[in-house]
Amino acid sequence: MDATNLAEHLYRKIRQRRDDLQVSLGTGNIGSFDEYRYAVGQVKGLTFVEEELRAAMKHIELEDE
Repeated sequence: MDATNLAEHLYRKIRQRRDDLQVSLGTGNIGSFDEYRYAVGQVKGLTFVEEELRAAMKHIELEDE
């Protein structure tokens, strides 16, 4: 698996997990305030990882050119 395929796979997994969490947050499927804080932290963390992965892939693409 090359870096592009790996990145695309990770993007899909990250987005799916983040979307699932956001749906839970939006529909009120969170049972307690602690679970809410955990879910919000997960969304923030997944967003950070996606941004870092995107930046790394952009850097790799620029080096290849």
